[in-house]
Amino acid sequence: MSKLLRFALFGILGSLLLAACATAWPGAPAAPGGGRWFGGNFSSNGERIFYTATNDRGERIRYTGGPGFGGMMGASLACASCHGVDGRGGRRAMHMQVIEAPDIRYQALTSEGEHEEAGGHDGAEGYDLETFRLAVVEGRHPNGERLSSVMPRWQLSDEDLADLLEFLKTLP
Repeated sequence: MSKLLRFALFGILGSLLLAACATAWPGAPAAPGGGRWFGGNFSSNGERIFYTATNDRGERIRYTGGPGFGGMMGASLACASCHGVDGRGGRRAMHMQVIEAPDIRYQALTSEGEHEEAGGHDGAEGYDLETFRLAVVEGRHPNGERLSSVMPRWQLSDEDLADLLEFLKTLP
């Protein structure tokens, strides 16, 4: 079996597994903040948004664009889908493509490194709420350059956006 075919099958099987697990189940593994990956008991609205793309009011956070994965077979996308449960990013196989998701922990957003090289900031002040909104909602780096098209453009309220940024500040 060719390498490409094995990779494609792995991506499809991974997507099916994720879709099958997209609802709460008893004893779901705890997320770093103490909540559950796919169900209740979140310590904050920002944590719930990060893991489930829903807010405390039960509203689904909608998006456009992204890796072509969201909605496939009932599964949906959330920040943790690409950036990992710890926010550290890395290589992810999503819907038969490989993406390189950046580290979005607040310490990474406020330090020199991949975000700065990709049109980021000066490293001293880091991402504030407006530059975070620019990235998450408009898909732009703080300097105005476009983010990769695999980054979804999220339709978050100002309150939900602020809560999400506050949660990222808690990730070690």
